[in-house]
Amino acid sequence: MQEFDNTNLAQYADFLKKKYTLNRKLLLIQAPQFLFGSFNPQIAKNRGYYAYPPTGLQCIAKALKDRNLDIDILDLNYLLLKRVIEDGNFDYHNWLQILDEYLEKNSPSIVGVTSINIYADVFKPGYPLTSIMEHLINLGKYLVIAGGPIASNEYQNYLNKGLSHFIIEGEGENKINFLMDNLFGEKSKSPAVGGIYFKYKNEVEETKGVQDKVKLTGNIVETYDLIPIADYHKVGSLNPYSRMSGLEKPFSVFQLNRGCRANCKFCGVNAFMGKGVRTFPVSDVLDEITYLVKKKGIRHFDVLDDDFLVNKEAVKQLLQGLIDLRKDYKITWSSNNGLIALSINREMMELMRSSGCVGFRIGIESGSAEMLKKMRKPATLDSLRKAASVLNEFPEIFSGANYIIGLLGEEKFAEMLETLKFGCELNLDWASFAIFQFTSNTNINREKFKTSGWGASDFVPSKSETNRHIVSAKEKVASGPDVFNLPAESVPSYEQLKEIWFSFNLVANYINNKNLKEGGDPRKFVSWVDAVRVAYPNNPYMLIFSALGSSLLKELDSALKKLKSAKVILEVSEYWRYRFSQFELTSVVDNFPSEAKGAKQALAELRKRYSRWI
Repeated sequence: MQEFDNTNLAQYADFLKKKYTLNRKLLLIQAPQFLFGSFNPQIAKNRGYYAYPPTGLQCIAKALKDRNLDIDILDLNYLLLKRVIEDGNFDYHNWLQILDEYLEKNSPSIVGVTSINIYADVFKPGYPLTSIMEHLINLGKYLVIAGGPIASNEYQNYLNKGLSHFIIEGEGENKINFLMDNLFGEKSKSPAVGGIYFKYKNEVEETKGVQDKVKLTGNIVETYDLIPIADYHKVGSLNPYSRMSGLEKPFSVFQLNRGCRANCKFCGVNAFMGKGVRTFPVSDVLDEITYLVKKKGIRHFDVLDDDFLVNKEAVKQLLQGLIDLRKDYKITWSSNNGLIALSINREMMELMRSSGCVGFRIGIESGSAEMLKKMRKPATLDSLRKAASVLNEFPEIFSGANYIIGLLGEEKFAEMLETLKFGCELNLDWASFAIFQFTSNTNINREKFKTSGWGASDFVPSKSETNRHIVSAKEKVASGPDVFNLPAESVPSYEQLKEIWFSFNLVANYINNKNLKEGGDPRKFVSWVDAVRVAYPNNPYMLIFSALGSSLLKELDSALKKLKSAKVILEVSEYWRYRFSQFELTSVVDNFPSEAKGAKQALAELRKRYSRWI
């Protein structure tokens, strides 16, 4: 076996062991999954925030199970949302007191921290992962380890600022075992591996060792005793699919694969997971799902995979297992992560439908052939059309597509219009528009993106504000229908992109939605929009269009109730009155069609105004 020189690691570990008394208690922390600058307690009480279980930390706990460690998982996201919902006197600005309460009671000596939050300015006050690390370091009692995508991207900055003792890059199971070998002077079966960073003698160092790739086997069943998985639905949701399945339906997640076969220019999966795809044994995944269904009462699942359909035989086997479970337990599942369209066929769709799939999205990103090439997308416009055609043969499944505007920091407005038109042409249930997100300085430099001073941001701009408004800076930008008159060859700024996002989303998903047209299914639209607006409680156009859907369904009481709620918002909000006047929605409110015929006519009139672009 090859020997590697990790003398500096050993010396640094000895220094830390003298500074901290290692008592074999290890705490693993999941940070909040939202940004506090835009946090809205009302949305939390509506269970509109994400409440993904700490699957990555559960994998770490499983990897360390034979080390005689006292391991606990503290999901601060779950606990904070729970406290906001249950305690009307709780000040969420003091959220770190939840961590202090645990530390005082349990006294761990080693604390590991991770986050699945969006990438933003991680050193802006209040960023969850950074705040936790800084708090722990300032307490001066704990050896701090950080991991996950954000910590991996920021390892040099975090170490240079003294916010962590170690940063684990990429997958952590083997690396954490090698690190524990050095911290406790033990030897496990784990070989020396690279990808563990630490600062020693004022220099950021990396461990020496073999290239790490975790072998996927087994499952994390035993770690579910460390988290209250059966109660996660009581504090939040996974996405609109889980809400559409029922807010009272207990949910969890599963993972069949790690990695992705594609190498899209905008994506960081390969950088984090390594190239290629690895698959768990299907029997292990099904054992975990079965345990969650039978022992924990879980009834809805979401797929964590970045490339769920890559191994067709494994997927078929898994879906058949779900079909068998569904017979007795009526389980459902969804995939909020975009599936690769090339793997969509009728046989797969039939299995998805039979196994309880309520919906998923495919990753399209752009309707511009030129942009698809630039971003290395493994698809053509024709192949995407064929996939969408198959999706539309299965109306029981709510199918959508992911689109990105502002791609690579260089996309022209004409190319964005191609995306809007292409999304309307495919005629799926939903078009999820996002603004291109720079995920790290490392990725920016590697791919030579043109940022023009445009930093990290939320890819859904309305989520950046507590009230969910689109707020432009001092820069003068076109808004409302005027965005469609932007110069074709212009490259819109970030502030302009926010307004483009607003108009594209409203026109494509509401005014031009297939399920509000002749031959569509208004109930699908209403069910989805009502699930989405849980996270947008003060958005009146969601209410108005849901009300129009209810009118098409001849459900007058529901329509009028939503209309009344929309009017209440409009009475007090100048912002929304302005938005409604921009898109000529005020007349719909003032002359609301309570019958299906009138609703059809009102929607047809709205669509005419945008026929040139849709």
